[in-house]
Amino acid sequence: MPDGHRTAEGGGMELDELGLVPDEATVYRMLIARTSVRAEAIGDAAGLPAERATAALRSLVARGLVVRAADGHRYSAAPPAVALGAELAAHRERLQRAEVTVARLAETYRMATADRAQRELVEIVEGSEAIGTRYRQLQLSARRTIDIFSAGRPQAVTPADSEEVTAMARDVRVRAVIDQGFLREPGAAENVAQSLADGVRVRTVTEVPYKLILCDESVAMLPLHGRDADVDPAVVLRGGLAHMARELFEQVWERASPYQEAAGVGIDPVDVHILRLLLAGLTDTAVATQVGLSARTVQRRIQLMMSHAGATSRLQLGWYAGQHGWV
Repeated sequence: MPDGHRTAEGGGMELDELGLVPDEATVYRMLIARTSVRAEAIGDAAGLPAERATAALRSLVARGLVVRAADGHRYSAAPPAVALGAELAAHRERLQRAEVTVARLAETYRMATADRAQRELVEIVEGSEAIGTRYRQLQLSARRTIDIFSAGRPQAVTPADSEEVTAMARDVRVRAVIDQGFLREPGAAENVAQSLADGVRVRTVTEVPYKLILCDESVAMLPLHGRDADVDPAVVLRGGLAHMARELFEQVWERASPYQEAAGVGIDPVDVHILRLLLAGLTDTAVATQVGLSARTVQRRIQLMMSHAGATSRLQLGWYAGQHGWV
């Protein structure tokens, strides 16, 4: 992911956004912390080569962010509220102009043709690349919620291509219902575990109706020809049609079983993995494939867990695991 964690001490992403290049931001921050500094000492104080420090100082003086003392040899920072106020106001003005431009473009787009209203409600997207792009655009445009049905093998969008983490960084809630077909795919359980660690709420069912992404409960994308068809082409639904997808998701979510985020003490992580997949409805053979063990080894570990739990059936084992925080 792009570096979004620079701090004020580390060079100033905030000042970059106000138009200062890194060297200028470094020199200005150094001068803010001091009453004044002699010109020849600025490079050492800022930790910059002399030529770069001089160039940055010259630019800061020209922009009114740094002032030279009466003796002509010492420099100090102008008060930030005054010096940067104009930069901040200009930044806000540029953003406001951009918002107005986007609004005008959106209005032009809506008015372009007579049937635009209908076309906005239903959009057909063809080609795996276009579908993958639109899927990621929907995730990145979400402001409140993202709801997902995952079934079978990922096609147009793989877990590595997803923008869920980016969305959740903006406090977007992400929920996913996965089915047994999805969990049987190679690496699926590891991908689900990573999603849980990222903060996605996950539940499982035997079979979801079809692949789906629903953003902010108002825009949905799903395969045009239903569950058993390829994802290409896909249909994007808005308005009342998207609300139907929302109702369907909520119904499936309510009857789905939670895929727990963490296990309690007293059980091996591999056994936790096995239990989660069993509770999701996978066969011993499918579980063995996911955890990289033989079916016989999986069965032996299940028997050992049953013995530890004092269970005489897998049903009792599942109940015990839930009651004692194993899954």
